[in-house]
Amino acid sequence: MSDSRHAFPLGKAYGSAFCNREKETDQLLGHIKSGKHVLLIAPRRYGKSSLAERAIEKSTYPAVKVNFHLSTNEAEVAQLIMDSVSKLIGIAIGPVDKIINSIKRYLVNCEPSLTFGDDIATLKLLPKKQENYAVMIVEALLLIEKLLKEKKQKAVIFFDEFQEISLISKHNHIEGAIRTAAQEMQNLSILFSGSIRSLLLSMFEDENRPLYKLCRKIKLERIDALAYEKHIQKIAKATWKNSLDIAVFEKIMQLSNRHPYYVNYLCDTIWENNAQLPTLTEVEAAWHEVVMEEWGDAIKELGDLSMGQRRLLKYLANNQVRNIQSQAVAKKLSMATSSIATATHALLEKDYLETDENRQYQIVNPLLLAVLRGMEN
Repeated sequence: MSDSRHAFPLGKAYGSAFCNREKETDQLLGHIKSGKHVLLIAPRRYGKSSLAERAIEKSTYPAVKVNFHLSTNEAEVAQLIMDSVSKLIGIAIGPVDKIINSIKRYLVNCEPSLTFGDDIATLKLLPKKQENYAVMIVEALLLIEKLLKEKKQKAVIFFDEFQEISLISKHNHIEGAIRTAAQEMQNLSILFSGSIRSLLLSMFEDENRPLYKLCRKIKLERIDALAYEKHIQKIAKATWKNSLDIAVFEKIMQLSNRHPYYVNYLCDTIWENNAQLPTLTEVEAAWHEVVMEEWGDAIKELGDLSMGQRRLLKYLANNQVRNIQSQAVAKKLSMATSSIATATHALLEKDYLETDENRQYQIVNPLLLAVLRGMEN
């Protein structure tokens, strides 16, 4: 049973734990192989990193990942990008001490530095005296592109939590630098991703921003129930020598709302708690356990919202609403329709709400939905 539980990771999904996303994987792989840059769009915990790393693995191209989450200023961003380029040169091109002259030939604003340890040379790109970080970023990215072209090699850089750049670089200098380098690339593909969709989309869809129309876009939706059924039933058979009852499977889909993170969270809890095929009651008990484990974090997250946003979320959690800005809803919430519109916009921006195929609003996170339904009136 413990081996089966590895099929439900709460972090990245590898190997057999990776469920479906076949269409998106093939699409992303095609973009990488044709040298295109790609923007991955999805709510938090939807498996963007798992998808990116799976497609990169299938491409067999050398790759590095850069996470901007802890960056606080332009200097840190520039050094992070230069460090990733240094690492990629070592992976994709070969021993850096043997190509140092080629590296120096392409550098003006960055200084290459070699350190030796255990007979292995390590390259680090350092800024020269001037602090024009945008120029250094362009130079570093074009350096790896030129070296890849010489080598007739292709590679990938995965920029994760990329929305942090928009918060750090107030005048879009870094975005402009990345655009300048990226539009010259044929051998290096850049994948962009992040956890705040609204900020990412503003960076790539605002015609006044440097990265406008730079990328192909892949939007991750919830994984189809049929794909989940194939995946989960295969694991059930490996664990209990039999398939889950269809009502049990459907209850898992209903409670988790097919949110990738919470499907895995719920299934991991079910598999942990049951030595034999689970019943509907045991699935519900497992979900209650998940909700209780996460209750404190959910309350804290809700506490960071305005009173109007919390009130609106709670109302949507407990009512089916066709017209969210109707006078009837405004009366029940004791809010002006303009205040409801403002709260709705903010919740959409923060990925708390989304619209379904019928253009009705629904809460993205099933854990928050359960908490909101369980809160006292």
